[in-house]
Amino acid sequence: MKLLLAVCLTCALLYSAESLHCHVCNNEICSNSSSVLCPATSTVCRTLTSVRLSQSAPSVTVNKSCSSLLSCASPLNIETEWSMNRGFLREAHNQICCITDNCNFPTLAIPNILTNGKQCPSCASPADSLAGTCNVTLSCMGVEDSCFNGTTTSNSMEALQLGCVSGNLCGIQAALEAMLGADIIKITCGAPWSVRISTVLLIFALTAQALV
Repeated sequence: MKLLLAVCLTCALLYSAESLHCHVCNNEICSNSSSVLCPATSTVCRTLTSVRLSQSAPSVTVNKSCSSLLSCASPLNIETEWSMNRGFLREAHNQICCITDNCNFPTLAIPNILTNGKQCPSCASPADSLAGTCNVTLSCMGVEDSCFNGTTTSNSMEALQLGCVSGNLCGIQAALEAMLGADIIKITCGAPWSVRISTVLLIFALTAQALV
């Protein structure tokens, strides 16, 4: 009996020693956070700064939490930024996941909202997205280096989706669905228009020069 009790106490001490402490936010902008003991299922600390730009005022949120490695979707200890821009709505995130006690205490910078010179086709409004009548050109921002196009479904309604996206989101369906807020039927990523146009002009110029 004493041996069993000793084994149980040892296991409990080892469990406590291996549990991770992370900072957790107490409000939306995380002006106040506290260190907590994470559950055994949480193996990383996570900090995330997000910006949401819509036709109304932009909003910024900061989240710090205990998390699982699978929910991070980015390399450990590397600050990673990703973004999706549909013109009428842009959502961008700056994240880092780490594995030492309270390593998520620092707050990350707000994702870049400056235009980067690249352009993609887009929809002017959610109504145009649902109607499939999208004919505007969107200036990409920050890390958005690719165009995307495709269709999604939500509440049995299909919508055309067009805009700018960071390449590190392409191919990660769970992340794309979370950003789009709908089930994906098909989403394809490609080079931005500005790059395509530049390539065409370069080929044309080289061909013209060869004919002179």
